[in-house]
Amino acid sequence: MSGMAFDRLAAERDLHGRYGPDCAAMPRLWAFWGGGKDFNPADRALGETVAARFPQVETLALHRLAFRSRVVRALVGECGVDQLLVVGVDMPMHDEVHQVAHSVNPDARVVYADADALAMLYAEAMFRGRINTCGFVRAGLDDPRAVLDGAAATLDLRRPVAVLLINSLDVLTDPQAVEALAAFRAALAAGSYIGFCHLTAEYDHGLAALGSVCAETSPGPPRVRTPNALAAFCAGMVMIRPGLVSAPVWRPDPGPWPVTADVDLWCGVGVLP
Repeated sequence: MSGMAFDRLAAERDLHGRYGPDCAAMPRLWAFWGGGKDFNPADRALGETVAARFPQVETLALHRLAFRSRVVRALVGECGVDQLLVVGVDMPMHDEVHQVAHSVNPDARVVYADADALAMLYAEAMFRGRINTCGFVRAGLDDPRAVLDGAAATLDLRRPVAVLLINSLDVLTDPQAVEALAAFRAALAAGSYIGFCHLTAEYDHGLAALGSVCAETSPGPPRVRTPNALAAFCAGMVMIRPGLVSAPVWRPDPGPWPVTADVDLWCGVGVLP
């Protein structure tokens, strides 16, 4: 993990039976597709099966990480946000949210929240002690009240907070997603942001079957939704430019090459009025 020592097996033993080495989990699958190192044989087997059937998934994983870096730089650097809440934690890789945020503002505070015991154990082991501006909450997007209550130990919720839903919104049912977003809109201060990315099947219609292939994963199978359905999730927010778009189109880094728009990962960031 980025050259830092970490005893993976010892960490897994510390879970006292909560970790199933024969089961695949979405955080580890995204790490596998994105070129990470931390996954088990079950993750590799399913990851290879999915990649063979849906070759786009590896590109989606890379676009997801690229959007994460760009949106953090935009929120901290351009919008002046100094508090971030990441709901849905990746297995630690490169350019983590706190690393990107601190490259812009060393005093920015970041809270990582996830119900997955292994993902949080990794995050705490990798980040705690190296920085004193990070908090950790063992709750997921399906329990937004627990996330907010835990985040309040590190963040001042009376001031604007940027909530990042990079890999958590598309594992929720429609009622769960609506409830979670409503809870954040109700609890956060005006001027707060909610940024997310989500799978679609606009260009590869076969991607709609991804959930059935990953039906046994934890915390749940990924769902694809239409851009219109995602736009409905943005109710009560003012979308900042460029709105709800395919991931590569969201504030791309300058470069000589044209931006590819036909990617089945859509992103957006809204601000609470």
